[in-house]
Amino acid sequence: MALSASVGVILLEREPTTGQDEIESETDSQEMNETHDDAHLHPPPEVIVITVEDDGSSIFIDGIVQHLHPTEVELHAIVNEQATLSTFPDLDGLWNFIINTDDSDIFDINITATHAPDNTQSAVQTLNVVREQTNSDDPNNTTNDTSSDNNTGNQADNNTGNETNNGTDDSNDNNTGNETNNGTDEPTDPTQPTNNSTDMGQFWLDVFRCQPGQNIPAVDDLTTTAIETHECSVELTMNETHITIVTNGLPDHDFESTLACSQGNDCTRAQNYEWTIPRSPINDTTGGHDATNCPEANGDYECAAALGEVAIAINGVPFYGPEDGPGGDAVASQHGAYEEDRQPIELGVCHAHNGQGGTFHYHADANCLHWHPDEGETILDYDTSTPAAVAQNTANGSHSAVIGVAMDGYPIYGLWGYDEQMNIVEMRSSYELKEGETGYNGIDDYVYVQDLGHLDVCNGHFGPTPDFPDGIYHYHSTMMNGDGQMGFPYFLLCYHGETFLDEGGGDADCSGFGETWGPGIGPPPEGCEGGGPRTQVDDLQLVSEDITPYLSMNILSLIVGLMLFAYSLKKK
Repeated sequence: MALSASVGVILLEREPTTGQDEIESETDSQEMNETHDDAHLHPPPEVIVITVEDDGSSIFIDGIVQHLHPTEVELHAIVNEQATLSTFPDLDGLWNFIINTDDSDIFDINITATHAPDNTQSAVQTLNVVREQTNSDDPNNTTNDTSSDNNTGNQADNNTGNETNNGTDDSNDNNTGNETNNGTDEPTDPTQPTNNSTDMGQFWLDVFRCQPGQNIPAVDDLTTTAIETHECSVELTMNETHITIVTNGLPDHDFESTLACSQGNDCTRAQNYEWTIPRSPINDTTGGHDATNCPEANGDYECAAALGEVAIAINGVPFYGPEDGPGGDAVASQHGAYEEDRQPIELGVCHAHNGQGGTFHYHADANCLHWHPDEGETILDYDTSTPAAVAQNTANGSHSAVIGVAMDGYPIYGLWGYDEQMNIVEMRSSYELKEGETGYNGIDDYVYVQDLGHLDVCNGHFGPTPDFPDGIYHYHSTMMNGDGQMGFPYFLLCYHGETFLDEGGGDADCSGFGETWGPGIGPPPEGCEGGGPRTQVDDLQLVSEDITPYLSMNILSLIVGLMLFAYSLKKK
């Protein structure tokens, strides 16, 4: 059986389209950045559909919303009066929906845009996508186009803002992310085999990449001009209670070292990391923790490091905390949410770069691990231009796969997960900037707002996943919060489970090399004088071999001076 598709687009109740130059002129004259109040209203948003494509398994809809504050607008798509999708446009007003289904059907898709601060709504844009089933074995088979262009569009006044769930009600589920239709009228249920959440040993052996005997690709540092052949390495060992992870910290995809390499010739190179996590994760119920790096947790949970390693990607690369070397929000700085004037910071593809000593790490996202580019594309086609664009890189109508493990042994998933109704949505964090703050001081500038997004104070939640249908506590990578702003803390801010980080003995905690300590930053923690974590002492070089002669001359001069001084005293 083969599928063919025809697309009809009906735009209902649209006023004449305003030219882009006029929009920009209006924006300038009405001061785009001023705050909202009762006397500051805007024309309702206008939805424009640019393209509609159907490949037989997914329907792709792209468009633009015209409004003076596009990032404050939420778009909704209702498919056949049943499935509801939502998304936010980017700074330029661009948006898209992806509806994943291989059904042969007529799809009526109604798209509206709501601006909650002004309680206004766009006219309804109606699309008819007709997907007809054909019998490829019958040459005489014919199909009849049954699509109808007679949609009357009998919606109520679209500027009243009275539509249910238009972003202005008191529901805790407002503005919590993009939804993708799974092609059925019922919510998606996990269907994969159940893993044992009380013994994660086999699960992590199955999930981690770059282990001996696996296919390990050679990857290139795209910051350099040379074509390189870096290879990742991961080894797992375990006993009844602990799992030890030893890696060289190199990724299994092409990457960018960025400024440390291009400006300081300090490019990504192999490390010697060793981490220990619980084999059977359990929730932390003890409390009484130092809350310095996660004040919103109030000491209930152990804080993750503000700078340095907080978790491990399944390719052995460390996840770092949200802050950069100076102490600001590295990801917000990358996306222009504030200007970092203390030290240049640049994140490469997948929001990663390397610190001093060649320590490659992710500050956010890390979903390059599960991005499958189309033929002819490269890793540089992975779109990190805006926070809103990132989730679409891995949007396939399914729950995201695991991207890493936290130090408490709980898994970290990508950007897509299940909400309380088992719809697949882009997971949103529940942190927002404090009033008047910009992210310049990192963690101190953010406040946790319960139910703003899907996730808790640590950036995780308990619920089913494809790997654990019966439920497990897990974290998510986040790029936006429930209001469509920066998705701080991006990976996690504290550990919901117990860790082995404060166990005595073993190696010193040398995390944060190149971020909190190292050349030009500050002295190392006790026990870390060799370089980075279990690092490459062989790479250290003597700065100058001329130090000793100069030192000898200074000592000789001092001795002669003292002798002359003593002789003068004796004469007196």
